[in-house]
Amino acid sequence: MNIFENAKFIWCKGYEDTVNCYVDFFESLTVKKGSEYRIYITADSNYALYINDKYIDGGQFADYPDLCKIYDDFDITEHLSEGDNEIEIIGYCQNEDSSTYRKGTPGVMYVITENGIPVVNSDLDTVVYFDNHYKSGPVDKVTGQLSYSFECDLSNTNAVLGEAVETRKFEKLEPRPIKKLVVKDAPKIRLMANGSFLDGEKVDRMGDKMQFAYMGFGERYENINYEKGLELVRRHEKDGVYAVFDIGREESGFITFDIEVPEKSEIMLGWGEHLDDVRIRTVVGGRNFAARVIVPAGRTKFSHYFKRCGGRYLSVHAYSPSVKIHYVGIIPTDYPTTSDISFKCADHIHNEIYEICKRTLLLCMHEHYEDCPWREQALYTMDSRNQMLCGYYTFKEYDFAKASIRLIAQSIREDDLLELCSPARVSITIPCFSAIFSLQLWEYLLHSGDIEFAKEMLPVAERVCENFRKLTDANGLIPILKDVEYWNFYEWKPGLEGSIGKVDSSDEISYDLPLQAFVALAYESVGKIFEVLENEEKSAYWHANSVNLKKTTHEYFYDPANRYYFTKIGKTTGERFILSQLAQALAVYSGICPEAEIDAVLENMAFNDNFIKITLSNSIYFYESLLKRSEKYGRFVFDDIAKVYGSMMKNNATTFWETAVGGDDFGFAGSLCHGWSAIPTYIYFRYCLGIYPDGLAQISKHDVIPETISGVYEAKTDYFDN
Repeated sequence: MNIFENAKFIWCKGYEDTVNCYVDFFESLTVKKGSEYRIYITADSNYALYINDKYIDGGQFADYPDLCKIYDDFDITEHLSEGDNEIEIIGYCQNEDSSTYRKGTPGVMYVITENGIPVVNSDLDTVVYFDNHYKSGPVDKVTGQLSYSFECDLSNTNAVLGEAVETRKFEKLEPRPIKKLVVKDAPKIRLMANGSFLDGEKVDRMGDKMQFAYMGFGERYENINYEKGLELVRRHEKDGVYAVFDIGREESGFITFDIEVPEKSEIMLGWGEHLDDVRIRTVVGGRNFAARVIVPAGRTKFSHYFKRCGGRYLSVHAYSPSVKIHYVGIIPTDYPTTSDISFKCADHIHNEIYEICKRTLLLCMHEHYEDCPWREQALYTMDSRNQMLCGYYTFKEYDFAKASIRLIAQSIREDDLLELCSPARVSITIPCFSAIFSLQLWEYLLHSGDIEFAKEMLPVAERVCENFRKLTDANGLIPILKDVEYWNFYEWKPGLEGSIGKVDSSDEISYDLPLQAFVALAYESVGKIFEVLENEEKSAYWHANSVNLKKTTHEYFYDPANRYYFTKIGKTTGERFILSQLAQALAVYSGICPEAEIDAVLENMAFNDNFIKITLSNSIYFYESLLKRSEKYGRFVFDDIAKVYGSMMKNNATTFWETAVGGDDFGFAGSLCHGWSAIPTYIYFRYCLGIYPDGLAQISKHDVIPETISGVYEAKTDYFDN
């Protein structure tokens, strides 16, 4: 049965091409006592469901609608009253490509059932209004990756009746493959600063108004009763009052406030991860972490349910002679993980690191794995491979990884590489990230035992590998791709970061060791999957390709006199240059480095100060290559984890950062919650506890972590002081 058989995917006529557009849909439902009611709903790109003026749920799964449209299905019985009920659905469509959304067709489609029988369908007769509160059309963007922030006028009472129009049909609809997010109680807030402000000279964007405002310090307050409200009064004739709040730790969720003003007023809201600027950093380059809401006189409660924000600190600038604040914060939206596994060892620092890593990972799990909740919320293969490995242990989470892998596979491009982010359409892609897909697919199979899914995804992995094989030149190596759409990125370090949006016309660089290593791992991973599927011919073929590439890479990049690997090779001169820890780590990790050379290479990697240091994004290769000689480097690895991650903890980290530099990295845009930094959890379980699939034989067991759904695993090794 197609539950949507009589429903239509509808929007407000005349607004099909409007970006950042909000449309309201209204239905009436007469409820019978004892009956069960469910809603089936899908949207492009998001929706919020209200019943009798109360928010119930929302959050469209990020999908590729041209391949398969995903819908939600949940019970709404407990939210209904016997008799007549008013249903409102606010549809939102970004309608513009970004790193988190691939432009589709604006619309919402829904069905409400009574005891399994449809009683309400979205149709051309549905009552539709062009939303009179939110500003549709272009507004300031949070970031290029997240696209638009929001502006709304809650004082506007002029509703604009529209006409429903069907915007498209879908060939394939499927239910959400993962669980819905859990909307939690808003955390307690602590007032950090308050006073009066004056606008500065820069007021072009919402974030500019907050970042460059002149702020005077007001009174200190203790034991604030937010039920009665924190009342702040303007100390001069123009502009208004401000307050900055701490919600205690990094969170990801919906902006919300409860505010009273004596007259219609403009409220500016800002969010961020730190107060390093002695205020929230609402503007960083072209980024804008701010929004604007017009409120009427009196008390207003408001929550923005269409895009999540990430951060720890919230600020409000009220253009009003006074304001009474009952709440300003974030409503957390967490993914309900399958399990919550604890880890205990003899060293309390590592216990704390594990817990913070676990929270970092959780805040980067929503519709899919995402790099960070603050700046991008985007799904990358590189980042998510780290996150999946951690998630198999900390949360026993396989379905979530599976859904992310499927999204990545659906992004396959005409050039047989994957999109930079999924589901999205981005003007550039990183070639080596496409190679990482095969590795994460193999690891998913190894940890989950889900042979059928691996078999389903294998054609995409093989297609990517075959593309790299065809790119291999007469020297047996894969040249870097130099067209404008390819970003030859490996590491946020000089010489390893590549260039974005530029044609690499240099004749000096032809081959990169990291690309060879990732492709060799891809070949090997595909070969292993074919081995599980008992396809000996294809398994042998891809293993042979991997062996040949590793051997050739060693011959070209290795310096036998100094016993280390160069990172890059020139095209015409054959000159080898750039010494990096990443090149050494990948050479050992991937098997490029022969067994007889591993000790010398690791010695150089660990102690040669002339090497470019590896960053958190690739620390897994650094740590795992060293742990191939665990008897020598085991304590070194865990001491390094304690040093690097302990430094972040000393700097008040409640989640771990994008790089060890923190918020001042990347031109002051460094993220303080980044999923790839959760990698110590994987290191603890695999190397402290020895929990890892025993090769192909483990696959049939379908579970790496013991059957205990949740529990504490105690590490007893000589890596830690007892």
